Amino acid sequence: MAAILAMAVLSAPGCHHASPSEPTGPGSIPGFTLSGSPASSDGATWTYRIQDAGIAYDLQGILLAPSGSGPFPAVIISHGNSSNVAGYSRTIAREMVGWGLVCIATNYTHAGGVPIGSPGTASEIGASQANVLRARRLVEILRGLGSVDMNRVALHGHSLGAFVSEATAGAYPTLFRAASHTAGGIAPDFLPDIISGLAPTEAQIAGIRAPYQMHHGDRDLVVPVVADQLFDAALRARGVTRQLLIYPGASHDDVRFDPVVLDRIRAWYRGSGVL
Repeated sequence: MAAILAMAVLSAPGCHHASPSEPTGPGSIPGFTLSGSPASSDGATWTYRIQDAGIAYDLQGILLAPSGSGPFPAVIISHGNSSNVAGYSRTIAREMVGWGLVCIATNYTHAGGVPIGSPGTASEIGASQANVLRARRLVEILRGLGSVDMNRVALHGHSLGAFVSEATAGAYPTLFRAASHTAGGIAPDFLPDIISGLAPTEAQIAGIRAPYQMHHGDRDLVVPVVADQLFDAALRARGVTRQLLIYPGASHDDVRFDPVVLDRIRAWYRGSGVL
């Protein structure tokens, strides 16, 4: 679609930058197998199979990285309903790797056309604990690569993937320097059941400290724009630096790959110290 214009911008001071551990040296990652070159146009694919703290991880994903040894900043990309890492996540990663980011993504329980792996089942979608555990495990994979600056890790997602990004940022507030999403938010009681139970609750996002940027079309019939307006209000109440941009006439998927949206996410990461 043509570039779309923002209708509203809300922001607040009070940023609290994350202070995760320093970059680690290169070394093997138990259970992790990489296939292909992360620096190629399609990136590499990977599998991760390990039992840890009583949880069986069986994950598949993609990894795209700039050429060189780093250390580079990184972003965890989370796909929406019925998509997977070969679709939405790779498309976004091809853009963001050009910004100098290591881009990693895994399939979630709401993935389509691929085995969903573990933890979790097909009934545990969106901001479920299973998906938050999957996203959290990507932090450890990034740490083990030895080429990532763990002080500059961001989160980005769309729709159900936005819900995963929110819940992960809330559960692990010290791990992420910044976050962004398209078509996300939180759900009050009056939203349709398709949102309630999938989006994070206000309690789940209460821990967020990373500067957070949100993009939402005002013609979104899948995740109503009020979901992000409520999320924005919850962040404002906690003094979190944030920015909500609403796009007139844009539908649920219109904001995913729009060049204006992507330019603003890049600027957000630059201003937040990721880039």
